[in-house]
Amino acid sequence: MKIDRPWILLLGFTCFAICGSLLAQEPPGISLPENSRLVWAVVGEGVQIYEAKSNPARGYKWTLKAPEAELKDLSGKPLGKHFAGPGWSANDGSEIEGALPPLKTWTPDHSKNIAWLLVAVKSRSGAGLLEKVDYVVRISTEGGVPPDEPPASERDTAKVNYRAIYLFLQKAG
Repeated sequence: MKIDRPWILLLGFTCFAICGSLLAQEPPGISLPENSRLVWAVVGEGVQIYEAKSNPARGYKWTLKAPEAELKDLSGKPLGKHFAGPGWSANDGSEIEGALPPLKTWTPDHSKNIAWLLVAVKSRSGAGLLEKVDYVVRISTEGGVPPDEPPASERDTAKVNYRAIYLFLQKAG
């Protein structure tokens, strides 16, 4: 799958703004941890997988089961994966798992896009790019929300396309 030009420009601009002054120009809607620095910025592109769960009010409702996404650079080259946990892995073998619930969540009013998140890292494995990451920020989301129509049965699942920019931060000092 190819990343279109607006996403390349958005990621490039975001990286430039954050690298230039990480805490002076915070993404709108989510404040970044103080004294942190950018380690890695990638585009995540994939699906949010939803499964049917019983709804006490009536019928069934959608519940997030897991994300499945590829992490890519500006040219679309695969650099890693995002998966259930939530977890992230880099192609160098390093891997992190985030703590839930997120430290911060922000969703624009009337949004059809999944929330922006700030997640603390609770575990790490493997030497590499992610071994010193303390936080993961998901911003500039597009899509990924569950279908409007509720599930018809308890066996229903839905895969909803999404894109986001993921920022991997390290505590400075």
